[in-house]
Amino acid sequence: MNIRVALILMLTALAACSTTPPKPSHEIFDEQSASTLLVAGAPLVFARERSDVTAHARDYATLVAVEIDISGEYGQYLLLYRWSTVDRRMSPPPPADAGKLRLYADGRTIELIPLARVPVDLRQRRGLHVPAHGDVVAHAYRVDVATLQYIAGSRDLAVRMPQEPLDTPFPLWEDGRSALAQFLQRAVAP
Repeated sequence: MNIRVALILMLTALAACSTTPPKPSHEIFDEQSASTLLVAGAPLVFARERSDVTAHARDYATLVAVEIDISGEYGQYLLLYRWSTVDRRMSPPPPADAGKLRLYADGRTIELIPLARVPVDLRQRRGLHVPAHGDVVAHAYRVDVATLQYIAGSRDLAVRMPQEPLDTPFPLWEDGRSALAQFLQRAVAP
């Protein structure tokens, strides 16, 4: 009987550890644009296996929700960081102009077209969740609060990069939906 109680207590403790709350959203002052950025506490990270090239290699697509406040004018964006652990001799990084993004959320397709330039200074790598990888290709997409709410509430998420030579889906790898939902609670735009 004591072993059973100890096992139940241990499993309860493990379950409590695995349900840690998301990191809170944080603000960054962007000196380049004189704007304040509200950044989601954790990104959504998507990954696809690249066993066609080598074992244990993946392509990644990291999405970060950002709200930019320029003198009371608010706008919501998704930042995309496209990177890979595949040796670039085997599979070069995607071209910088290949930024179209298809996000699949609970059977709905959300088409996103990249902006001409990323509206934030990416040198603030850590605060903007920029991967510590040399070959990161970055894009930004203007979105609305309703789209972000839909993504945060979706059960099934994946992305595709239709302009890349390999147009296969990136399933969700690291789930930042709870951080996105928390970000939306702080976002002030209507």
